[in-house]
Amino acid sequence: MRMIRGWMAILSLIGLVDAASARDLVGRFGYLGEWDVAARLTEEKAAPSSAPAFAGSLSMKHNAVCGPGETPEKSGHIQMSVRGTRYTAQMTLAGTSCDFSGTLSESVHVFVTCGGEGRIPLRLWFK
Repeated sequence: MRMIRGWMAILSLIGLVDAASARDLVGRFGYLGEWDVAARLTEEKAAPSSAPAFAGSLSMKHNAVCGPGETPEKSGHIQMSVRGTRYTAQMTLAGTSCDFSGTLSESVHVFVTCGGEGRIPLRLWFK
């Protein structure tokens, strides 16, 4: 076992294995879940006593017919801290920033207020 760990350490130093913990975050945004959410998050260095923190680029793709003036894709950034299945996050999307917290689950949603769009349901979970 020590030999395997040693090789993993060597491979990570030369860039063949990603030493940072990366997670795929997925979800649905909108009253009908009409936006597919995807993000590749990497773990950020945090104090040993704090919750694990992740950050990364976020993309949302509209999976229904777009209305007038609506774009089929949006991109932004998300930062989140996770403790168990609970999270606290800050999302920046199309120049608008919003803070929210909730439970990582395919079935549990949180209402997010970003800009002037009102309260929109969001479900997030790790793939």
